[in-house]
Amino acid sequence: MKSNGLAIGLGVLGVVFLIVAALYALGVLQFLASTSGPHYKHAILFVVLAVASFVAANFARPKGTIYMTDPRR
Repeated sequence: MKSNGLAIGLGVLGVVFLIVAALYALGVLQFLASTSGPHYKHAILFVVLAVASFVAANFARPKGTIYMTDPRR
């Protein structure tokens, strides 16, 4: 199933994951963490989730744009 809405949603989710990763890396976010300070493992996890979301968004977007230079179908 390919749609622009799904691709945009996955792209937005990837941006949210990047923001959460930055907050964990800076030590601002402490959700589900046992100690205070920066949590680099959590940050890496959210970066990986962001990359996976962007890859999924690329697969979810519709392809096959017709250009003026393409021969008629």
